[in-house]
Formats: sequence, structure tokens, C-alpha cells
Amino acid sequence: MLCLKCEANSGWIKAVLKNIDEVIIDHAHCEKKAAGTGMSLLSSYPDKTELTLAMADLVEEEIGHFKSVVQILQSKNITLSKDKGDEYVKALLSYARTTEPNRLLDRLLIAGIVEARSCERLQLIASAVEDSELRKFYSELSNSEAGHYVAFIKLAKIYFDETIVRARLDELTEIEKSIVQSLPNLPAMHG
Repeated sequence: MLCLKCEANSGWIKAVLKNIDEVIIDHAHCEKKAAGTGMSLLSSYPDKTELTLAMADLVEEEIGHFKSVVQILQSKNITLSKDKGDEYVKALLSYARTTEPNRLLDRLLIAGIVEARSCERLQLIASAVEDSELRKFYSELSNSEAGHYVAFIKLAKIYFDETIVRARLDELTEIEKSIVQSLPNLPAMHG
């Protein structure tokens, strides 16, 4: 179902389990940025009704996830610290084309790829973490991320020919594969 061409590096989950609190903080920032991506898309393309409605739903859901993650931090007496950034997403976005309509296509596909990778990472955490509440939470969220991936790909197919979508998705997932394989296994959602 997911478009990913490689699995997470094997050392990543080890880093996560040793630093789960740090990962939860990073996860909160990821949810916040996902909501920001949705707001940016609906602001940039207000004339695209299907996109605008889908992004309104996505923003609402991602902000709900953000709140849930912050509540987990609060229950652990951890304060949300400053966002350290996401080198994985920055690297992937550096391959986005800058002129329309290609810019819209790349923004949709890159957002979909990030959601697919997040889904994979959340599944890995859910299967490895000892805390039963975190296990359940991350398992449920992984399903949501898979739905977001599907939504972004469907939107791309509404506005672009399916053969163009497939070809560009293939290109971008090859790029994403090389980025993932070079990640340093940091305790972060996309580390």
C-alpha cells in the first residue's frame, strides 16, 4: 500500500527506545508541522476545492494529534522544547520543483511520502515500545498516517494525469530511499 522503497535503518528503533521521551517531543513537532503543511496548501491553492476541503480535515486531525502528544508529554512531566528541525523533510523538499503546476504536484507527493514514512515509523515504535498506552497510541496513529498518505496521492490524481503522478512518485521515492539510507539513526521520528 505504501510507496516506500526501503525500510527504516535497523539502528533507528534502537535509538528511539533508548530516548523515547526525546522522540515523543520530536513527534509533537512533526504533528504541528503536518498541520502547517495542510494550512500552507489550502492557503496556496484556495481555488482547488477538493484540496481545500481535504486540507481542512487534515489540519483539524493533525492538530488533534499534536494535542494528544502534548498531553502524553504532560503526563510524563516533560515540557515541549524548541523544534530542532527535520533534516529528512528538508532534504526531500529540496527536490521539489518551484514552478507551477509542478510545484503543486511535488508538494502533494512529498507530503504523501512523509506521511508514508511516518506511518512506517509509528508502526515500528508501536511494535517495540514497552509502555502499553504508547503502543496503542502509536498503532492508532499509524493508521491515520496511512490515510493521509492515500489522501495526498488521491489529490495528486485529481489535478494531474495518473501516469504523471506515478512517474514523479517513482522519482521522489527513489530520492527518499537514498535520504533514508543516509540518516544517522537519531532519536527522532525521521532521524
